[in-house]
Amino acid sequence: MTIWIDPPAWPAHGRLWSHLISDESYAELHDFAAAQGIPPRGFEGDHYDVPEERHAALVAAGARSVGGRELARILRDSGLRIQKRTRERVIRSVPDAPWLPPGSRVDVIASRHEAVPANTVVVRLALVRGENLLAVAGPDGGLDLPSRPVGDTGAADAVEELRHSILGASRDAAPQLLGYVRNTVPKAGPEYPWPTPQACFAVFVERDVLEEAVDGRWLDADGARAALSGRHWWPLLLDGDHR
Repeated sequence: MTIWIDPPAWPAHGRLWSHLISDESYAELHDFAAAQGIPPRGFEGDHYDVPEERHAALVAAGARSVGGRELARILRDSGLRIQKRTRERVIRSVPDAPWLPPGSRVDVIASRHEAVPANTVVVRLALVRGENLLAVAGPDGGLDLPSRPVGDTGAADAVEELRHSILGASRDAAPQLLGYVRNTVPKAGPEYPWPTPQACFAVFVERDVLEEAVDGRWLDADGARAALSGRHWWPLLLDGDHR
């Protein structure tokens, strides 16, 4: 079990940054980061970004310094590497997700793309009016965002059909993709209905909604947090890059 760090060579925000990883587990990485005072916001799904002035102290604390290519190889070989598209950030990861078949993981990925990944199977739509969010009854009986399976015509049509079913109207401007929840399931069990190894559940947002909803409840900020914060997609609504 080792913590690794590469040299500060990655420019961003007017400074250089290093990547800090574990070759064993995210738990080991989080424990080391917390002990060294690295804030949780520095976590990027499979590594921490740390500024150049912290590099020497982290090495002194036990992180092993290695070149960038070697660090990438170590991360890949560890099985902890998370694949994502450019202009995307992993904002939450759940290894060994207990609600999925054994060995599965869930990643919540914020995206600046307009198009969803090819393996998207469900779209959800966050309809926002002022500080209020529309929620509907989900398949499990609790409140959820309106959702629709992606059919043969693709995610864009599914989102438009979903919007029309909830608001009874169409709109010229397309909703914005916030990101998606990605299940990575090595082997499906009898109760798992989605494609393997990966299936994505995209979340779109439309703000300044004027129409009255055909179905559902408008929740204020406190009500939305109380009713919906346990949903896997919830971090996407809190991500500052999309506010």
